[in-house]
Amino acid sequence: MGTRLSKAPVCFTLAQMRFNPVLDMESLLLPLQEAFREAGFPDYAPNKVQALELAASPDGMEMRQQHVTRHVFRNAKQTAAILLDPAALTYELTDYPDFPEFSDTFLNALEIVHRHRAIEYCDRLGMRMLDAVQPLEGEQLGQYLVPQALGLVGFVGEPFEHQQTLTESIFKHEGRSLVVRAVRIPHGIAAPPDLAPFRLKLAKRFVTHQGETVMLDCDSSNAERAVGFGSEETQAELAQLKAALSLSFRSLTTDHARAVWA
Repeated sequence: MGTRLSKAPVCFTLAQMRFNPVLDMESLLLPLQEAFREAGFPDYAPNKVQALELAASPDGMEMRQQHVTRHVFRNAKQTAAILLDPAALTYELTDYPDFPEFSDTFLNALEIVHRHRAIEYCDRLGMRMLDAVQPLEGEQLGQYLVPQALGLVGFVGEPFEHQQTLTESIFKHEGRSLVVRAVRIPHGIAAPPDLAPFRLKLAKRFVTHQGETVMLDCDSSNAERAVGFGSEETQAELAQLKAALSLSFRSLTTDHARAVWA
């Protein structure tokens, strides 16, 4: 998975599997809560969220909004969480250790669900990493990132003041997709709209940084249906998705940046 960086800029990581809907999730809540507590996620809270549903109507198929309950199981430090929806499980954290430990925790969470209600198929498996690229004092973002990630800052000029620059590219390979986004902001850090606000505590060094930040948001996924559930197969596919994220990170960052983070 590449050389581990001791000061890596990764501030938020998640993995998600979308599977066959479990309509009686509420009936499984007590044993699931106990299992996730034993796995290191004792802080439980339900959360109402909006979801889109494709439904039949007299005029054909239409998208409808519905409210579903998302069950959130956090660790005691509030730096990691398992999010359980009727048709998806997401593992997210702000203190990414390394890929083997990350994938083991994610797979253990999936196995907990599988033991209580079989995962018959997977419709999407994904891994996503957010990196907060923040230069050292006296340095510039251009020393850390390739020009394509820096955007059109200063393109308009006075009297306008830069607020945000967003670039996005989508790549595909052998059934997998890779979405690469770079968001440049003049100060602080910014959560993507679908993750805002962050549910977990971020490392202090990211929050207290003064000056410009580029948020690299890379999302690697496979949306081809896989029938059945197997830990080894899931881990192997997740490793392929992580390899794409590592490739995008190296393509976006400079040798100088990786030396600083080493």
